[in-house]
Formats: sequence, structure tokens, C-alpha cells
Amino acid sequence: MHTKFMKTFNQFLESKYISSLDELENILEADENTGSEQNPEKEPNPEQAAEQAAEQQGNIDDKVQTVDMIKRNEEYFFSNIIFFTNERDESKNKTLKNLKDAIKNTDINLVVFVSEEVDYTANDKKIEIKDSKEKFTITDQSNIDTIVIVRLGAQDSEECMECVKELQDWGLFVLNPIQAAKRASNKYASAVLMQRYEIPQPKFCLLSQKDVAKGEETLQKKLKLIYKEVGQNKEEDEKREYVVKILDGHGGTGVFMTTGKGILAILQAIFAIDPERELLLQKKEEADGGDIRVHVLTSRTKQTILACMKRKKLGGDFRSNVSLGAQAEKVEITPEQRDIALNVAKISGMPWCAVDIMPLVKGSNPEIGDNVVLEYNCSPGTEGISEVIGENFCKILLDAINDINELVLAPKSIGYIENMKFIMDNDTEFELEAKFDTGNGAKASTIGCDSVQVIGDKVSAVIDGKTYRFKKSGVSTPMVGQVREERVTVTVPCIQIGSRKLLNVEFALVDNRKKSTPVLLNRDIMAKMAYQINPGAKHTLEEEFHSSEYNKHNREAK
Repeated sequence: MHTKFMKTFNQFLESKYISSLDELENILEADENTGSEQNPEKEPNPEQAAEQAAEQQGNIDDKVQTVDMIKRNEEYFFSNIIFFTNERDESKNKTLKNLKDAIKNTDINLVVFVSEEVDYTANDKKIEIKDSKEKFTITDQSNIDTIVIVRLGAQDSEECMECVKELQDWGLFVLNPIQAAKRASNKYASAVLMQRYEIPQPKFCLLSQKDVAKGEETLQKKLKLIYKEVGQNKEEDEKREYVVKILDGHGGTGVFMTTGKGILAILQAIFAIDPERELLLQKKEEADGGDIRVHVLTSRTKQTILACMKRKKLGGDFRSNVSLGAQAEKVEITPEQRDIALNVAKISGMPWCAVDIMPLVKGSNPEIGDNVVLEYNCSPGTEGISEVIGENFCKILLDAINDINELVLAPKSIGYIENMKFIMDNDTEFELEAKFDTGNGAKASTIGCDSVQVIGDKVSAVIDGKTYRFKKSGVSTPMVGQVREERVTVTVPCIQIGSRKLLNVEFALVDNRKKSTPVLLNRDIMAKMAYQINPGAKHTLEEEFHSSEYNKHNREAK
């Protein structure tokens, strides 16, 4: 039913404006023998979505960058890009083509997986991903040398989504995380989220089959949420304009405009086709010549406006999607539009977010202001924006994320004590027990030592009876109680906790410190590794891979 519904929807959208039931019935009759039945996935709970987004906002300063502040180079910290998409042919996938062009002068290995073909296996050492043409192995090195880009098609494959979740759990940087992307792809859940954070948007409500069960009696209750005057004057009610959207549409498909005169008959016909279908109903606002798309990158401590374009409405259409043939041009956004875009991107929970803002005719809706957000996108196209700005947008995006310490990783819960591995320049490794101190805001984490000896820039430290050698990086002078202590600091090339690694980490060595747990980690490390601490648990990471294998086995069994 879902396939038939989408095909029919796209056909009658060619008329852009549905004013009567007759228009819809003519198309439905011609299509009655096509399509197949599917069970659409249950949409995420919008209240839970809002809560999750609030938790994922992070501690972002008011620091905002523009694209001209991004460092351009041909060297990146990552050497692999995993790209999940529904189309491997770059002649049909412009974003894939742009991505290949962006890395053509680098040594980056691009691995393209078709979402519906993805299969993977995981154990405590690696994750193996494959499809009909490609195969790639994730190791404990991957979260510092591999990034993941997920296009919208991944949401059509349960196996692909689970694979991406596994990669997120391992600490790989993902554009964009599955849960946040699914929320963005649900027009009602994302509208509820924006409403919670008072983002200006058209008035909206959710429609289902029960809302037309008793005709005008039940529908009118929902229409009053859009226009409070509904029911007072029938002639005026019939003139009121509405925008109707399917919840999972994209690229301008699954959207049409109608009036109060024909809306009941049209909705009844739609729900007769698919009684389980839910729709988003919005007030038709008076646009001032199209809308503006703003691409925003949200990093750990800052946000960057990557690019903007204004999309002009198609002739005779109220939609302005470039994928439907609309024209786009350069635009200078206003301070209000800038702030709106940054706020939406921040609450979205996605590092890369494209925010669609529609400027309104001045004074057309004093209750809202001069701009409304139509929606935000988890998998925006890159062809149109590249043409408008005269530069490969994918190159701009890769340059903007090329700071490993600024990446926003998926949060992961761990115990307050875990084992931590130190990986030195000469490839030697050693492991110590570490305690996460959420109250520790010091610049450097600490290692408690039996003794510390410094000769020039060489540091020798005895920890639990074993001698370890470091290179001195500096001195810290923290206040300990009422006393200021002087501690030598060293830079550890790499640390690893669970499957997540962090490069060039500064530690202060504390001489003659007798503690049951030798390493005390500060909040900075927790934030960079995106670990959330469970104060009632210890060594939870030792069980994570076994749990992963168990879940994979259960999915295959089902």
C-alpha cells in the first residue's frame, strides 16, 4: 500500500494544487491496479525525540564560523570514508560524484555501500561490512582514521541502520547519526521538536483517519488548530489555504496545497487508500519569493555556516525544491535568519543540518515574524548548492570537519571506572585503570605515580611498580586544597577506552600519589570521546562486544 500511495501521490502532485475530490479520483482510478502493500515503519515518538535532542545539544559556545574561516587543505586526519547510499552510479548520484571530485587529489579511500545490500558481522576485534561489490573492515583504529556519511536511503534498510548504529557505538564520526536523522525525516516529530524550542514555523497538527471519521464534525477540531476562526463563516472557511505533507516525504514529493472547500473529500480519499497513513497539516503562509536553505555544521564547541542559497518557486507551484526544477541563487542571510538556522541545527542532534527558512511578506503574520522554518534536512543534496556558490560543497564540508577534537560522536554510557590503554610513539602499549571524574575541570587529566624523575625533556615515571617513559610537554600548577602544586605534564600520542581513541592527550604526572585508581580523567576527555558516566557501574565496556554479537545473532534468527 505504501508504494501505491507514494506513486499516486507523486502523480497528482503534478497538478500542485488539489481543489476538488474529482481531480484526485481521476488519478486514483487510473492507478487502481498498481503498487504493492508494505507496512510503513512506526514513526518515532515526538516527545521522546525532543528529549533526546535536548540531551544531545552539548556545550556549544556562541562561537560561529563562516565558510571563509575554514582552513582549506588536501590533508585530512581521516584516510577512509564509508558512504552509505541507495545508488552507486555517480551519474545518478550527484552527491557521490561531488564527493569523489572533492577527494581526487588525496589518498582518501572512498568505500561505497548500497544500503539495501548491506550485511555486517561484529565481534570484539572488528566489524566487517559488505555488499555485492564492496567489503570493508572496521578495527580499533577506525574512529581516528575513518568517517561515515549516511544518505537517506539507509533508513529503508534495517540491516544498514543497525550497521550504522554499530559504527556510532564504536566511536566513528557519522554524518548523520541514525536516530537524529530519522527524527528529521519525520515531519511531525521534527515540527514538535521545533515547537518545543520556540522555533518560528507555520501552525501545524497531525491528521489521521479518525480525524475524518465523522466528516466535518471531527475534521473541524483539527482545522481550528490551524485557523482559530474556523466554523464562524463558511465562505471564509472554504477560502482558507492549507499545506498537506506525508510524514516521510523528501525532495518536494508528497506535498500538496488545498483549500477548506475540498480538504475533507481529499483527506477521506487518501485515508481510504491507506487507513494507517498519518499526515502533517500546516497553515499556508505568505512567502516572499521562495525559501532559503542554510547548511550548518555543528561541532563540539562551535557552529559553522557552510553555505546558503535562495530557491525560487516554480512557475505556478508553491514548492521551491531544486530537485523539482526550481532555480537557486546566492543570498546574504539576515541576522535573524542566521540565528534561526543555528538554533535549529543545534537542537537537531545532527552535525550536518540543512535548514529551510521561508521569508514571509512583511506584516503577513505579526504573530510569528518575518521568517518561518519549513523543515530541516538530514541528507540534503549537494548539486544545487555547489552550482550556486561556484565551489564543490562536499570539499567545503570535508574541510570543515577536519578537526578530530571537534567531532561530535554518538553518546555512550560507560562505568565510572574503566580500563584505559596508552599507545606510545614507538608502538608500545600499556594499560591502566582509569576513573572518570565529572567534577574535574582541570586542563590536564592526571596519572598518579610512585615517583617521577625529569631530566631535560625526558620524563621517567614509576606507576604501580613499573617504569614508563614520556616526553615532557610543560608544567601545570593547580590548586589542591589551599596549596598550589607544580606538576610536570606529558603528551600521550594516543589513548584508547573501549573502541574509542583520542590523539595527543595531555596528562599531569602526580609524584608520590597513592590511589587505588592511578588515572583520573577530566571532563574534556569525556566530552571528546562522548562518554556518559554511570556512577553505579564499573568496567561496562568489557561486555559491549559480546552484547553486540548477541544482538546480531538475534536479528538473523528473526
